[in-house]
Amino acid sequence: MHATRVSDPLVAALLEIAKVRFALFRERFGRDPGPDEPLLFDPDKEEPTAATQADRRVQVISAAIASEVDASGVLGLLGYKSSVDM
Repeated sequence: MHATRVSDPLVAALLEIAKVRFALFRERFGRDPGPDEPLLFDPDKEEPTAATQADRRVQVISAAIASEVDASGVLGLLGYKSSVDM
């Protein structure tokens, strides 16, 4: 079984987006996320709850903008249409 190769720039972009979302989780909930808690969460919930699909897409794009990386490849990797046009 061969693992799908992910390019180094894509991995770097994914990590940058994850860092932004990790910090937002910490800011919202006052602690680090657990291993099964979503980094793409509903900020209106008291407990970490996964955001809707549309909100998750917006959160990825927003985190990409904040970290100055290209969201297109990460969106594709996560199964979203890669276009960042809203």
